[in-house]
Amino acid sequence: VEGKSPNRHNRFYIEVSPLEPEIVDMIKSGEIGMKMDKIERRDKLMEVGMGKDEAKSFSAISESNVLIDMTKGVQYLRETMELIIEGFEEATTAGPMSREPCQGLKLRLIDVKLHEDAVHRGPAQVIPAVRQAIQAAILMADVTLLEPFQKVFIQVPQDYMGGAISEIQGRRGAILNMTQEGDVTDIEAKTPVAELFGFAGDLRSATEGRALWSTEFAGFESLPKNLLPEIVSQIRTRKGLKPGIPKPSDFVSE
Repeated sequence: VEGKSPNRHNRFYIEVSPLEPEIVDMIKSGEIGMKMDKIERRDKLMEVGMGKDEAKSFSAISESNVLIDMTKGVQYLRETMELIIEGFEEATTAGPMSREPCQGLKLRLIDVKLHEDAVHRGPAQVIPAVRQAIQAAILMADVTLLEPFQKVFIQVPQDYMGGAISEIQGRRGAILNMTQEGDVTDIEAKTPVAELFGFAGDLRSATEGRALWSTEFAGFESLPKNLLPEIVSQIRTRKGLKPGIPKPSDFVSE
């Protein structure tokens, strides 16, 4: 994707793709960071399969997203890189779909064309150009929203097991495991957090108050595609943004 500065004197060419899950985990655990020795970071990244050119070219990490400088011999780039990183951080901290943080993106800076006069490549020119190019590239990559899940553990007498299972399945939940000990059934399930509102009362009604239950956080999963337009519109409306999923052309000219 090409991002142009408002004055049209600077251009930034950016590609986006998923970041390898192993590297996402390394960033989240603190095993990989921008403060560590460059050679050590490169070697760790290569150990999990990243190519040498990419591994040695990390420019920034934001959340679990990375900016990789793949350019060659671009004049004035070094003095402009701080502004490019700022645009990268703005774009990934508030993603284009619903202004929520992005996760697990690999952004490659492929080429840059900069005006020779520093006056024409200041923050007001560079930051929005980079930010909008990244936002458009993210939308072109067919991204989705991630929603939080919780594991749900239920202990219920066998006679009321059907009611408990129905409550889980009616909330886009999945049964992971079931075991029986005497007359008591242990159910382990996984359900979107958004679907658990009112669960306590409904489970109590379905089992006549005979069920014991608890939850624990189970990470994030992709929101089903059929729910994406509705959920995005709800989030954007709540934030005072135009409803509907944005298009890449909302950020850069095609």
